[in-house]
Amino acid sequence: MKVTGMKHKSIKYIVISLLNCFVITTGAFSAAFYFSEVGSKASSYFFGAGSGAAAVMVFNTVKLAVMLKNPKYRKEQEAAQKDERLISIRNRSMAVSFYTMIICAAVASFIFAAKGDLEKAGHFSGFLCVSTAVYFIAYIILSHKE
Repeated sequence: MKVTGMKHKSIKYIVISLLNCFVITTGAFSAAFYFSEVGSKASSYFFGAGSGAAAVMVFNTVKLAVMLKNPKYRKEQEAAQKDERLISIRNRSMAVSFYTMIICAAVASFIFAAKGDLEKAGHFSGFLCVSTAVYFIAYIILSHKE
């Protein structure tokens, strides 16, 4: 069995999910180490978030390895990915959740800027920029024809 490039949509989704989990895990652990240096209790929150993202990353890595080695399982996953009902529901759900997250971050950024807390406003606007960049990178990857 030879898999060249990323010809399968389900493999693309898992790779994108792995990249997102890696970014989240790295950010959470970085924040946890930062807060542990300043003596904050927030470090345990970020260690928990990082551990959860790392667990998802390990699960997706195992799933990807199984898909690459087992053609029957890969075909089952691809059939599920092509189910029209699930595709429509999944796309609408992702779009609504993404836009809601973006709007909430923008509103929070404006609120904190109006209150004069520019540090928190900068964090929310930075989150807004990173989320938009991840969206565009995922769009570029997924828009390539197979």
